[in-house]
Amino acid sequence: MDTSLLKKLENLGYYTLPPRHEHCVGHTGLFMLIRREAVGDEVDFDPKTFHLRLLDWDGKAHWTTFKVTTPFPMSRVVCPGPLTIQDRAGKRATFFVFGGSLEAHDETPNERVYSLRSSAPVLELTAVGSTPANLLATETEVLWAELQADWGIDDEAFGRQLTRTDPFHLFVATLQAILDRYEHLSDSHTLQQQQTLYHALQHEKTWLQQTSQWPDPVPTLAALRKQ
Repeated sequence: MDTSLLKKLENLGYYTLPPRHEHCVGHTGLFMLIRREAVGDEVDFDPKTFHLRLLDWDGKAHWTTFKVTTPFPMSRVVCPGPLTIQDRAGKRATFFVFGGSLEAHDETPNERVYSLRSSAPVLELTAVGSTPANLLATETEVLWAELQADWGIDDEAFGRQLTRTDPFHLFVATLQAILDRYEHLSDSHTLQQQQTLYHALQHEKTWLQQTSQWPDPVPTLAALRKQ
């Protein structure tokens, strides 16, 4: 790993890779550093564990908590949903992903770096404030809950089904579904938060179209069941 990036991780505990464009709702990836031993008050955030859902060897979606001692023999498939990092003092950092891959590397005898990469934006969530990332994660969870209820399947089966979809296509399908929902609301019935998210997603869609990345035909959430 690049020495400067490792230094940032040692100071920050985790590091988000730059977004694809200036106003993107998320990042291109996430690095997390887990130490075998605490470093005391030398850093503000010293990750101890992180929690997310992975596609396991049996083809099922399982929630997993990683420690520095957790065996990690190969690259793992990350399921869509939240990811939470917890430090030794009980503080948390939360993200939301549309899927991706997770790898691990022992940089030193005391440090293991986990890297998450995705073709869809990795959303960094904040404890307070209605950021586009926070709003998108909330709306996505609402949409997916409605979709799961419509399909009538349990959490594990639903997570496995979403993971079969390319993260970028899942992101685009979700983005378009939210835009379609908001376009049916009149301005007088649209809250400021909804307007903030609507404009952010419109900007994201426009950028993808201008860079020839917007798929044709556009994938839909309803069609995911057929995959």
